[in-house]
Amino acid sequence: MQYASISRELLRGDNFLHLFDNGQPYLDKPPLIFWITALFFKLFGASDFVYRLPSILFTFILIYSTYRFSRLFYSEKISQVAVLILASSEAMFIMNADVRTDIYMIAPMMTAIWQFSVYFHSHRWRNLIVGWIAIALAMMGKGPVGIVIPLSVLIVNLIYSGNLRYLLDKRILIGVLICFFCLLPMSYGLYTQFGFHGLEFFYWTQSFGRITGDSTWSNAAGPFYLFNVFLYVFLPWTLISLLAIGDRLIDIIKKKYDNRQIEVISLFGFILPLLMLSASNYKLPHYIYCVTPFASVLTAVKMEEWTHNNRCYRILNIIQVALIGSMLILVYGLVFYAFGIKINMVIILLILIFIFIYAFMRIPKSKTLVLLTPSIAVSVLCNYGINLGIMKPLLDFQSQSEAAVFIKENNYESFDLYMYNENSKAKSRSFNFYINREIKYIDFSYVQDKVDPKPELVYTNEEGLKELLDNDIDLIIIKKFDHVRVSKLKASFINPATRPKIIRKKYLLMFT
Repeated sequence: MQYASISRELLRGDNFLHLFDNGQPYLDKPPLIFWITALFFKLFGASDFVYRLPSILFTFILIYSTYRFSRLFYSEKISQVAVLILASSEAMFIMNADVRTDIYMIAPMMTAIWQFSVYFHSHRWRNLIVGWIAIALAMMGKGPVGIVIPLSVLIVNLIYSGNLRYLLDKRILIGVLICFFCLLPMSYGLYTQFGFHGLEFFYWTQSFGRITGDSTWSNAAGPFYLFNVFLYVFLPWTLISLLAIGDRLIDIIKKKYDNRQIEVISLFGFILPLLMLSASNYKLPHYIYCVTPFASVLTAVKMEEWTHNNRCYRILNIIQVALIGSMLILVYGLVFYAFGIKINMVIILLILIFIFIYAFMRIPKSKTLVLLTPSIAVSVLCNYGINLGIMKPLLDFQSQSEAAVFIKENNYESFDLYMYNENSKAKSRSFNFYINREIKYIDFSYVQDKVDPKPELVYTNEEGLKELLDNDIDLIIIKKFDHVRVSKLKASFINPATRPKIIRKKYLLMFT
């Protein structure tokens, strides 16, 4: 909601290079997500669906770039399997449901790695230029990590293959200049809005400062946090991928292949970001999504190799059947227990199952497809259950969004809206986005100082309502909303029996 709100606020401003969050200067994330989202809002109107459209397009770019990168080293079949694994991984569903900056970095990052891999073989100007432009976009998507990951992976690959001399190519300096010029609009905006502090924050503190200690951000997540997150964001392929990554690492350690004959970009593309990001003092789950394209390629390569061994193939099938069966039981068991399953959801679910069974019966019975198809089907079915059976019911407890929709549907948009007795750090981004205005925070002193106010809308909590009533403020309760902080759910909320104890009330009031 924050990024959607900032993007819409950007359209209300007079400077596309300066970012604001509810009227306050915003210095945190790079601007690419806001620029692109604001452009889509301008073209198609602001809505939840339009907000997600750019991320879907970037996902297609990621899938295509992964395929083309893989084809440089492997067969068409392996490359097709790699992108099927990537597209059906849990990370792709999450990134397109809860849209953050990651897809805006990962897609151009993978494009850059593909283009530079081509350049080191063909030395064509086109690949060099596109590669550096992609690096610039990756940096504008998520900061310096957008250049650190691809360059570190490519340099390690050149060292391993004995081609480090390619870095002495003078044309690379021209590519660096192209990247520099692409970053100028963002850098100029940071400087004119925040001075040198803005440039320092973006190019150093926000990324490297979390490792060196220059940044005060820390959540003590532990060194294995991101690896643990990978275990679920790469479902339903996690177990096979771990076996594949481990097997490829053993191959390299034992020097099973000549250095020039084995592709190591995928392996280092998984290991190096995992190690670098795990060293940060502040980690969130979505940081690890950047390794998923590399894990997909490694998994596809080993899967193709193992399908030619009957014993390995049987083991892979057992692993996948056990894993996807557990996923279905867990997801739909949670849906049924927490919120119940509606009849319309069951009907669509049965239709999806029928489609997958029909498709499975019609496909050629190759070992690879027999292994892939059930897992892809379960991935779709599980995410259908998560989105419709869990996420959708949770929307009823996002009181700001519910209040904003109520205001629009009942023609209250012309009234001033204030947040009373609410923590200003919690922001008012849902109101900002849906009603398209900045919301003011007020306390009782504001209410006392107002002289003959016109009818005004006030959004508040139980304590705020009590304070107003205790002071004999004339008001009408227009609507009452259930509220839970859905981003930090507790077991007591999941349990329907204890849920009422967790739910808080929010109120939309009108002064009279």
